[in-house]
Amino acid sequence: MEGSGGLLGALFALIFVVIIVLIVLSPLLILGYGIVVGFQRRTRVQQYLAAEEPRLAHLLTSNVQQPEHPGGTALALGSVAYAADAPSRFVSSWRNLFGGKLESMSEQAEIARRLAVVRMLEHAAQLGATGVSNVRIETSEVFSGSGRSQRMVLELLAYGNALLPAPQR
Repeated sequence: MEGSGGLLGALFALIFVVIIVLIVLSPLLILGYGIVVGFQRRTRVQQYLAAEEPRLAHLLTSNVQQPEHPGGTALALGSVAYAADAPSRFVSSWRNLFGGKLESMSEQAEIARRLAVVRMLEHAAQLGATGVSNVRIETSEVFSGSGRSQRMVLELLAYGNALLPAPQR
């Protein structure tokens, strides 16, 4: 019996060590996973934008006023709700302690703006437009969660006049 008590004590000690290791390592593993997935997602979005922006660049004619155009117009819309990735949020939380420009969040806002414009241009292309004029971008912040787990989602809406071809006579 005495041998089984020592074995049982060793088993409890092993279980205790495993639980402590899991409690300590779990947040680090989750943070590491978030960083890897965040960088992968950002890379995919940047590759998508690098391919789509040149393809749709011919549609963006003016963001100031309506050019002389013989055809009709339609509203072209593109929207995106964009949450910053884990690496950007992590860096920003530390940067908030000391102040200064949040470059990682600025990069995320730029990606969101580009996505909204690309989606607007894709909508204009679906409408058969030859260009888009009078482009505007609206932004809003949407918060989800509460307390320390509250996350900001940046919502952007890009819109403009899709310049439709003149009707054939």
